[in-house]
Amino acid sequence: MIKKNFAVIGVGRFGLALIEELVDLEADVLVIDKNYEKIEKVAKMVTNAICLDSTDVEALKEIGITSYDTVIVATGINVDNSILTTLILKDIGVKNVYVKVQSEYHARVVEKLGVDQDHLIWPEQAMGKRLAKILVSGNLLEYLELDQQYSFVSTISTKKIIGKHLLELEIRTRFGVNIVAIRRDEKIIIPNSTTPFEPDDEIILVGHNDNILKFTSWLKK
Repeated sequence: MIKKNFAVIGVGRFGLALIEELVDLEADVLVIDKNYEKIEKVAKMVTNAICLDSTDVEALKEIGITSYDTVIVATGINVDNSILTTLILKDIGVKNVYVKVQSEYHARVVEKLGVDQDHLIWPEQAMGKRLAKILVSGNLLEYLELDQQYSFVSTISTKKIIGKHLLELEIRTRFGVNIVAIRRDEKIIIPNSTTPFEPDDEIILVGHNDNILKFTSWLKK
């Protein structure tokens, strides 16, 4: 199967998470950022990483940006920079452009530049939707966001796990979450593989938000 290639412009929190996910999916990834330290941070994990200003049209042409299947404008809070970058990409013939947008105004402008509505990325909205699903999945006591993808949460034990232990339940293998502690009778327990769960245990876990949702949904059933 032919690999798809992606160009990601901007190595902020969202951009970095996107880059890591694309690399995990074994895609060819070009990263562009005008901050050399950020480029150094990702250079070893991606196919190519280039330090340049994404509003420099000649520089973008020189690196062959139009040869990429998809270009994602993932720049941070500088909306003007994002809009100008998008304008240049569309003007030089990049067909498949996705843009991380900051506001309704930002979204309307890039749509007028020819970016499809379903190519607008709203990371805060997406995070809110995932959090809502986690919150209603059952028995969630506390939530702490680590970044846009990973969180610490605490939830209460149910009959699904009471009397069983981590080795038996294979929680990490099945759900991709790590149970790091149990709060029981005001004491914190660091569980080993054979520590049994008891009624009213507060389970503290960390993981990808999607995996947390799967685990807490299963726990509630």
